[in-house]
Amino acid sequence: MAKIIDAVDPGNAGGSVLIPEMPTTPNRQVLRKCPKCEKAFASREECRQHIFDAHPAKRPQLVVDNQMVTERDHVICAPFLPDDWIIQQAEQIIIDQQPMTDSAACQTLSKLTSGFHHVQLKSHDFVVDYHIEFCIPAEEQLVVVEKTFSMLLVNQPLVSERIGHFIDVAKHEHGASHYIEGISDFLYGVLSKDQRGYTGLVFQEHTAKFHAAKQALRFIDRPLANLIKALVNFNDNAFAAALALRPPGQIAAACRILDGLRGGESRRPPEDLLTAGNQLPVDIATAEIIRFCHLPLAEQLDQAFTLEHLAGKRTTPPHDRVKIQALLMNTFWEAGQFTEAVRWAKPLRHNPLFEELANKIIEEAGND
Repeated sequence: MAKIIDAVDPGNAGGSVLIPEMPTTPNRQVLRKCPKCEKAFASREECRQHIFDAHPAKRPQLVVDNQMVTERDHVICAPFLPDDWIIQQAEQIIIDQQPMTDSAACQTLSKLTSGFHHVQLKSHDFVVDYHIEFCIPAEEQLVVVEKTFSMLLVNQPLVSERIGHFIDVAKHEHGASHYIEGISDFLYGVLSKDQRGYTGLVFQEHTAKFHAAKQALRFIDRPLANLIKALVNFNDNAFAAALALRPPGQIAAACRILDGLRGGESRRPPEDLLTAGNQLPVDIATAEIIRFCHLPLAEQLDQAFTLEHLAGKRTTPPHDRVKIQALLMNTFWEAGQFTEAVRWAKPLRHNPLFEELANKIIEEAGND
C-alpha cells in the first residue's frame, strides 16, 4: 500500500516557476511636506529641521506682575490691575469654560478675589491649563491678623497654647488663611527645633514646618511675611536671599556679616552693642547667632564659649553649626588670635559656603 508522502514532489524532481525580475525603472522620490507651509523636502530630517527653524512652537504663557504663573499650586494673594496681567502667544483663551478675548481675560482675572479658577490658553501647538487659587484678603483682614499676632505672640513666651489661641482668633478672617497658616507653621517650627511647648512635633520636623511657612507666604508681600521668609532663608544659610526680602535691623546685619564671610572677606564686629525693639519669636540657636553678630569684638571674645558650647551640642543642626564655626573663625582672626582662628577654620576647609575664607586664613596663618 502506497504512503501518502510517496506522492509529494520533494522539489527537485518536478517543474519550476519563473521568479519575476526587479523593475528596471527607479522608484519616484517620496517628498515630505511641511504641515505649516506645504513646502516639500526630500527627507524627514530636512522637513523636521525646517519646522524647527521656520515654525518654532510657541507655548502660551500667563504672566502677572512680571512673574510667570505656574500651572498648578499658584496662589494669588494680592490684587492686581488688568495691566499687570499679560497673556502671551495664545490664540484662544478660556476662563472657567468661558471663551474671551485677551483684554476681557485680563479684566476678569483682575476682579477675581477668591476660589479656584481654571485658565486655559491654546495655540496652534499647545494647550496650557492653569489651576489658580485666588485668596486675596482685604487690607482690614490683614491688619486684624497682624494685630492679633502682636497682642498674643510678640515679646511673649512662645508656647503652643498661644499659637492655638492666635489661630482661633484670626481664622475668622477667611481671606487671610495663607497668612495665618504661614505664621503658625513658622512658630510651630520654632517650638519643634527647640523641643519646647509640648507640640508633639519631633526635632526633625522643624525644617518641614519652616519650609511650609515659606511656601504659604511666598506670594504675600507684607513686612511680617517677609521677615518670616527671611528667617527661614537665614536658617537655610541663604543669606543673600534673606537680604533680598529687606528684613529689619539685627537680622539684616547678621545676614550681611555672614554673607560677607561666605564671599571670602573677614568682617569687623560693630563698635557698639546694637539693641533691638519688638522681637519675633525665634529658636534659641538663631537668637544666639544673631545676638553674637551684634556684640563688639571684646564682648564676642568673652561670649565665644557660649557659641562653642552651642556648636558642640548634639541637637544643634548642621546649618547652624556651620554659621557658628564661621563666626568664631572670624572673631578670633579679627582679634589676632590666629591659632584659635585656624582651629575653627579647619572644619570649614571643604564647606561650600565658607571654604574660601577658611583656606585663606589657614594659609595666611601658616605664613606668619
